[in-house]
Amino acid sequence: MVVTIGWVVLAVAGLTWETICHLSGRRWAGLADIAAAVWSGLPGRLVLIGLWAFVGWHVFARYTLPG
Repeated sequence: MVVTIGWVVLAVAGLTWETICHLSGRRWAGLADIAAAVWSGLPGRLVLIGLWAFVGWHVFARYTLPG
Protein backbone atom coordinates (compact mmCIF):
# COMPACT_ATOMS: atom_id res chain seq x y z
CA MET A 1 0.00 0.00 0.00
CA VAL A 2 2.79 2.42 0.88
CA VAL A 3 4.60 1.70 -2.39
CA THR A 4 1.43 2.35 -4.40
CA ILE A 5 0.99 5.68 -2.64
CA GLY A 6 4.61 6.51 -3.48
CA TRP A 7 4.04 5.80 -7.21
CA VAL A 8 0.87 7.90 -7.15
CA VAL A 9 2.77 10.76 -5.52
CA LEU A 10 5.46 10.52 -8.23
CA ALA A 11 2.81 10.54 -10.98
CA VAL A 12 1.08 13.57 -9.47
CA ALA A 13 4.43 15.35 -9.11
CA GLY A 14 5.18 14.71 -12.80
CA LEU A 15 1.78 16.00 -13.89
CA THR A 16 2.18 19.04 -11.66
CA TRP A 17 5.62 19.75 -13.15
CA GLU A 18 4.23 19.48 -16.70
CA THR A 19 1.35 21.82 -15.84
CA ILE A 20 3.67 24.41 -14.31
CA CYS A 21 5.99 24.22 -17.33
CA HIS A 22 3.17 24.76 -19.81
CA LEU A 23 1.56 27.57 -17.81
CA SER A 24 4.88 29.40 -17.38
CA GLY A 25 5.18 30.00 -21.11
CA ARG A 26 7.82 27.29 -21.62
CA ARG A 27 10.21 29.08 -19.24
CA TRP A 28 11.29 25.71 -17.82
CA ALA A 29 11.87 22.46 -19.65
CA GLY A 30 9.08 19.93 -19.40
CA LEU A 31 9.55 16.21 -18.92
CA ALA A 32 9.27 15.56 -22.67
CA ASP A 33 12.00 18.12 -23.38
CA ILE A 34 14.27 16.59 -20.76
CA ALA A 35 13.64 13.07 -22.08
CA ALA A 36 14.36 14.22 -25.66
CA ALA A 37 17.69 15.73 -24.58
CA VAL A 38 18.66 12.59 -22.66
CA TRP A 39 17.50 10.30 -25.50
CA SER A 40 19.89 11.91 -27.99
CA GLY A 41 22.93 9.93 -26.81
CA LEU A 42 23.56 6.21 -26.27
CA PRO A 43 24.19 6.41 -22.49
CA GLY A 44 20.96 8.36 -22.06
CA ARG A 45 19.06 5.81 -24.10
CA LEU A 46 20.37 3.00 -21.92
CA VAL A 47 19.36 4.88 -18.77
CA LEU A 48 15.85 5.60 -20.07
CA ILE A 49 15.36 1.98 -21.16
CA GLY A 50 16.55 0.84 -17.73
CA LEU A 51 14.12 3.21 -16.01
CA TRP A 52 11.31 2.00 -18.26
CA ALA A 53 12.07 -1.62 -17.36
CA PHE A 54 12.31 -0.81 -13.64
CA VAL A 55 9.00 1.04 -13.58
CA GLY A 56 7.32 -1.62 -15.71
CA TRP A 57 8.45 -4.40 -13.42
CA HIS A 58 7.61 -2.66 -10.15
CA VAL A 59 4.30 -1.13 -11.15
CA PHE A 60 2.67 -3.50 -13.62
CA ALA A 61 4.18 -7.00 -13.36
CA ARG A 62 4.67 -7.00 -9.62
CA TYR A 63 1.14 -5.89 -8.73
CA THR A 64 -0.70 -8.06 -11.25
CA LEU A 65 0.77 -11.40 -10.16
CA PRO A 66 -1.44 -13.40 -7.78
CA GLY A 67 -0.18 -13.95 -4.34
